[in-house]
This record gives sequence, structure tokens and C-alpha cells, in this order.
Amino acid sequence: MKRYKLVGSYSTVEPSYTENEHLYTTVVPMITRESMLKYGLGNVMSKLHANGIVPSEDGIDFLCLATLVYLADTRISREIHSQDSWTREITISLPVYNVDKWNSSIPTIKRMLNFLTGDLWEMEFSHRSTELAELPNPLSPPIELDAVTLFSGGMDSLIAAINLLEVGSRIAFISHAADSYTKNSQRKLLTHFNNKYPQNKPAYFDLWTAFEDELIESGGGENSTRSRSFLFIAYGVCVLSGIPSVNTLYVPENALIALNVPLDSLRIGSHSTRTTHPFYLGCWNSLLSEMEMGKSVINPYWDKTKGEMADECCNKVLLHSIISDSISCSSPQKLRYKGIHPQHCGYCVPCIIRRAAMARAYGVGNDPTEYYYDRISTIRANHASTEGVQLRSFEIAIDRVSATPALAKMLIHKSGPIEGDFEHLERLGNAYLRGLLEVDSFVRLSLENEKH
Repeated sequence: MKRYKLVGSYSTVEPSYTENEHLYTTVVPMITRESMLKYGLGNVMSKLHANGIVPSEDGIDFLCLATLVYLADTRISREIHSQDSWTREITISLPVYNVDKWNSSIPTIKRMLNFLTGDLWEMEFSHRSTELAELPNPLSPPIELDAVTLFSGGMDSLIAAINLLEVGSRIAFISHAADSYTKNSQRKLLTHFNNKYPQNKPAYFDLWTAFEDELIESGGGENSTRSRSFLFIAYGVCVLSGIPSVNTLYVPENALIALNVPLDSLRIGSHSTRTTHPFYLGCWNSLLSEMEMGKSVINPYWDKTKGEMADECCNKVLLHSIISDSISCSSPQKLRYKGIHPQHCGYCVPCIIRRAAMARAYGVGNDPTEYYYDRISTIRANHASTEGVQLRSFEIAIDRVSATPALAKMLIHKSGPIEGDFEHLERLGNAYLRGLLEVDSFVRLSLENEKH
């Protein structure tokens, strides 16, 4: 294995490389020859300026740092460069505007990234004297906004959007897409919103991150992309830094997915994703406080199951009518090897939770989403294969908590440390238990229906 170091540079437009026995160093240019930010960031700034939003220097530094982290995460192979087929050692070096604040925050940044990706991260910051948050001349009048929320195109972000729009909120949707299928889903949902809520005029700020091939020399490729959450939230913070009227970034996620407690003994440590885990979001709030941003990150559905979110949606009729345009599947592209167009597989963990939620809110058999593997009996019969192992893991977890319901309050700590008083932990444990029982109810009723 070798360690990697990525050095962000605002003074060069071509990457350069050095290598010694134990370390690959890549100087990553952050600007183009025309002095625009690279990797899709310049387009983001243009969109924001067109809406009268000028992010702060710290906000831009958040986004540039997260871009380097995302580059390292997606272009350094775990198989080739890790200690144990997972853990890589990566250093990020970046010039920042308020270097003292960033240096003071290094322990928090390392803690959150180590937790998020399962790697060993180091941070180095130097002073950036050039201002990147230049005011365009003339600046467009700022749009009026009441809320800023992440909008992935998934079911949870869809429900959150409907709930905000139903009360008349003027929203900025923050989106990131790494593929055209996800972006198309986001755009379809936005069209629905614009048709249903024309008076709200929601804004849509999407980030499409693109890196040149072999930008990191000899890095290989990596598809785990755990740091996407860091880039997604950093982009939201960047936008938020230019909106004085809004201080909260919403990160909508149901409790079962956010906690992501390992369903069985094989899904532990880095093999369970932590993209919206309470500890990780808590690190974000610690970092924002240390950086004196005056902003916070909140998951408004931290103690709700996905089914409860759907059942309590402020416009269930609308949700049902457009739910098919949202994406919950962990990898809708994986069916292409069978010659099938991208769609929900029906058997992965997010698909099962989505199906259970729709059954809770609308009844079994009333989900208009197209699933490639639709029949639960078929998935269950393939319990030893890729198509059935996730459902089997759910059944193991359900049997465990059904036998000892009090165990749920202890299991929520398996995926990471959770802070809070007794009432907070009690509510989290109960939400986790209800989420599993929601899946159990869906499976049992589906199997019963499929007999007839």
C-alpha cells in the first residue's frame, strides 16, 4: 500500500505528481486558465450569483475541501492502496482564507471523515490571500428564501420538500448527482413542484462534479463513495453561507436509514454506511460552531420511520402520484448487466424500507413504483443469493428485537457513538424498533397476499 496526498492549488492549472517510497503526492489545480473554479464549482458559483447569492470565503473553502475529499475517495482504490482491503491513508492540503479557524478545526474534520469513510485522514491548511467570493457586477437581486434543504431525489427528501411547500416555504433545493439517472429524477420532481406550487417558486442549485481521467496518477478507481455525504452537505453549507435569512440546512432522513444499525454480524464497521448518522451530523454542527458560521445542520425526521414520514406527509395524494419519479434504490444502475433499464431492484435494503413505508402509508399492493423483483416470496426464496440476502438479514434483525424489544435501545449504538439524554436515546431506540417492525409487517402481509 501507499499513502496519498492531494494538494489543492489556486496558482497552477495543470496537475503535477511526485512519488517516493511511501507517498504519492498530486498537486490538484482548483482553477481553470480563465481563473474559474474547476470540477463544476465555477458553474455553481454562476448559478448562485444569478440568484443574488454570494457565498462567504469560508463557505467556498468548505466546498473546495469537500471536492478534494470526494476526488480522493473516488479515485484511490481501496483494493490497491488500503491496509486491509478498506482503510486508506490520505492527506488533504488546501489554502484557505481563515487559516487559524481551519487549523483549530482539524481534529473535528479528521474525526468526522474517519467515521464517515473508514479511512485515516490528515488535514493541512495554509493561508489563501486571494479572495474567491468576488461580487459579480452587477449582482442580481437576491431571491427570497425561507428554507434550504438537501434534495437527493429520494423518497425522504421528496416528503420533506412537500411538507415545506405545503406550508408556503420558499425553498432552495441543494442537489448533487453523479449520474444522469439521478439528475433526471430530481428534475422530474422539480417539474411536479413547479406545477403544483407555482407561487412558491422553489430554487434548484445542483452540483455536477466531474474529474478528468487519471487525475490522481496510479490511484485506480473506487466505487464506495462514502464521502459523497461530505460533499453534499458542504455544498449546502456553502449556499447557506450566502443566505443571511436562513441559518439551518435540512438533511431529511428516516431513523432506520440514518442509524443504519448492522442487520447482522457481517454488516459491521465500514461496511455499514454512516452518511446521515447522528454522530456524523453532530460533528458537522461542532465544525460549523468552531468555524463561527452561525449555521446548523438538522435532520427533522431523526425519530421517524420512513412509513411514518409517508403516512404523515402533508399531501399524501401528491406523494402517491409522483413517488415513482423518486429514487431510493442503492444502485438502480446494477440491473444493466441483465439488459434492464435502470430502476428499483426491489431487494436491496433501501428498496425494502421504501416498500414497507409505502405499505404503511397506502396499504400493501398500492405502491406504483416499478420494482424489478416485485414478489417478496421470490426474494425470500433466494435467501442465499444477492437478491435475497438483504431480506434475510432483515429477518434476522427482526427476530432478534421481537424476542427482546429492549435490545433495540442498545443496538442503536452499534453503528457509532450517540450522544443525548435518556429521553433522546429512548426515542431513537423506539424509532429503530418501529422501523424494523414496519418491514416485518410489510413482509408478512406481502407473503399472505402472494398466496392468493
